[in-house]
Amino acid sequence: MTAPVPGPPVPGPVPGPPGAASLGRVEAAVESLREVASLPLKQQVSVYADAHRTLQETLGTIEER
Repeated sequence: MTAPVPGPPVPGPVPGPPGAASLGRVEAAVESLREVASLPLKQQVSVYADAHRTLQETLGTIEER
């Protein structure tokens, strides 16, 4: 029997106050928008869609609390 090939590490929970992981995701989404104007149009749409999805998911978790 062969040993499994290790893959990339899976990120664990972010230590810190409640919502710290969500804050990190929101900050990453906002950061992705900083350079969006320099991308081709098709890539811009993808970046905007990803940021929108992240913000919707994050707001959804806030509403659940």
